[in-house]
Amino acid sequence: MARAGRVITATLAVAAVLAAVSCAPGSSPSAGSPGTGAPASAGSSSAYVGDEAPVVVQIPSASRQPTFLDPNAEPSTDLGHLRAQYLPVWTSDFDWAFPPEACGTAWELDGIAEPAVGVDIAVLGDFVAAAALSVMRYEHQLSRALAEPSPLAQLCVATAAVEPARSDALGVLQSYIDTGTRRAEPAAYPDEVWIIGASPNAALSVACVTPGYATVVGTDGVLLQTPQAPFRLQAYLLAVTRGLEDPVTDISYRVSDASHRPAQDCSGLYDWALEWEDHMLTWVAEGQIWESLGAVLKAGEICDSPPTDGPHECPRDWPR
Repeated sequence: MARAGRVITATLAVAAVLAAVSCAPGSSPSAGSPGTGAPASAGSSSAYVGDEAPVVVQIPSASRQPTFLDPNAEPSTDLGHLRAQYLPVWTSDFDWAFPPEACGTAWELDGIAEPAVGVDIAVLGDFVAAAALSVMRYEHQLSRALAEPSPLAQLCVATAAVEPARSDALGVLQSYIDTGTRRAEPAAYPDEVWIIGASPNAALSVACVTPGYATVVGTDGVLLQTPQAPFRLQAYLLAVTRGLEDPVTDISYRVSDASHRPAQDCSGLYDWALEWEDHMLTWVAEGQIWESLGAVLKAGEICDSPPTDGPHECPRDWPR
């Protein structure tokens, strides 16, 4: 694996390979990654945020009664009905909240999405940049939600993740809401993301995150928990996903699974990347379709030289 630098020629070659096999059998994400998820149900209806920004959502399938995670949920719109099936603490904000306004995300991102199979990743634009942004967005939205826990913050976490990472992250946020605790540090994201490889339906990335673990305080500011390490080596399995809330198709990467290791600094990131590259090669040996990338992207590069074909998003613009 290259220690640094973005590998443009490899990116273009892999894009061609993955586009050719995106609908091929045997091209599912790695073992341990999430499944395909429920197919989109037919039909839609319109809701509005204020006088503008139409949000057109799916009508829940009439073939089954939706199960709300919060038994006290009382949604009044189709959008609320959809979200009540995914988010554990109900708030009436879910009936109307528009993720770009509530969370500061890119306008095209839905709050709720599921993994999609058979999608041509060319729709992502520069898929390497899209993968890096998805990692940065996940860390930012989760850390921001834990710094300011609220039921609405669940939507922001969900915007960045799908199962099983979504349930894991929402479980942590719910515990913060229930106990009145919060993260002492402000929202943060890794400035540099390494893209190990990609498959037709997924990508594998690593990053060094700081602060690695949260300093947890109570509502009165009393220190409840100190970080176990100042840094965190993190690996992310990213799924190609399709949004469920809007007919304007939201195809994007979202974190579907993650693994971490405490660290005292970022010096071990290269070896961490090699370790996960070995995992990927094991998946290839098992017959799965993965291609090595070895690309490194920084937030500043994405902001200062945005990809011509997108995505058009700059982490520096995200709310802190």
